Amino acid sequence: MAIILTRYLGLVLLFSFVSAKPARLQDRASSIDASSINGKFLFGYQGFFRRPGQGNDHWSINYGEIPGPSNPGAVQVDMLPAVEQYPNECLFTSNFVLPDGSKAKLYESNCTGIVDTHFRWMQENSIDGILVQRFYGDIGDASFLQLLGQIRTAAEKYGRVFAVEYDLSQIRSSEFSNVVSNLLHDYTTNVAPLVSSRAYLHHQGRPVLELWGFGIDKTKLNAADCSSIFHTLRSANPNPYVIMGVQQAWRSESSSNPDYYNVYTQADVIQPWTVGAYDNSNYQGFYTGTTVPDKTLTDQLGIGYSPVVLPGSSDRNRNGGNGPFGNRASGSFYEAQLKNVLKIKPKFVFGAMFDEFPESTQVIATLRSNEVPPAANPGFYGIDNNMDHNFYLQMAGRYAVQLHQLWA
Repeated sequence: MAIILTRYLGLVLLFSFVSAKPARLQDRASSIDASSINGKFLFGYQGFFRRPGQGNDHWSINYGEIPGPSNPGAVQVDMLPAVEQYPNECLFTSNFVLPDGSKAKLYESNCTGIVDTHFRWMQENSIDGILVQRFYGDIGDASFLQLLGQIRTAAEKYGRVFAVEYDLSQIRSSEFSNVVSNLLHDYTTNVAPLVSSRAYLHHQGRPVLELWGFGIDKTKLNAADCSSIFHTLRSANPNPYVIMGVQQAWRSESSSNPDYYNVYTQADVIQPWTVGAYDNSNYQGFYTGTTVPDKTLTDQLGIGYSPVVLPGSSDRNRNGGNGPFGNRASGSFYEAQLKNVLKIKPKFVFGAMFDEFPESTQVIATLRSNEVPPAANPGFYGIDNNMDHNFYLQMAGRYAVQLHQLWA
């Protein structure tokens, strides 16, 4: 239903779509303090979409293939981006047919106009910045190095912050011989030059660095290898302030897996990965039974705590079309998490994720249900029909302002 606003019997404005009330202008216009992580709202940023034939093309399972109608399992995503604010030169046409008969367009992450638009949206919605994923398997990929430079430029332009997050989840101990030396070389060669940027996030005078994936899949990295990675990078020059992304039941490992637990508790900040640990039906129990005790223990240990919040998730197509699509509960699931994490005054909030379409956790502009391809091959779902395309980013921004006020 359109909302009609009048002022002094003047012009009438019609707002056709529900907005999550973007944050106050004075809050979003100022540059973010990059000297402290306290009270920040940071999103994970993947940046791994490319045009077909350009390598890391995460729109399709088969790299190099133009995404289009195919069997579930060959398509990476359950939701599609709304691209009307992106420059045309950053888009390419897929083979998915939209309800109006046109073909859906997708974007390439390492196009300057995409990165610029994303950081403009962050500024408009009071989001402090991002932790940009640096996947171990792709540290030699030139397109990701290009992306780091584009992120630096856009963060400086819009007064946002950024820091690097190493995603180590695919490393196996059986293939570990060169991992530590490769990571150290990448950190000192490719990451260290970035920390001089006025936009690179620091805390206690040290550049922020996240190590993500410890303990999440114990068939890959064992505790000794996690410890080796941590201590090598923790003592590197420049000496980083380390966030550790760990499995969500990390507290229980004090008795069941003490070797892992002892690694976790050496971090400056612990960030349990809770995507998939709960849904709208059991979230409140998870918050009281897991999140609150997590924060209590990290306070006792003198370690920072970073809760993860997500708007919802879905990976039906990646799993061969089995099961239902995800359910974002019209935003109530996300809002419940955002409200609760403010109660515990976390070190910072981690939003999962800014642009993660393959797991459907993205908060950026997304097609509505009545805008996605109607054909059931493979099938898609969208956000509610009455929502602004950036509804979930706007909602995050509103709570980011409240988080800032907690730490003011």
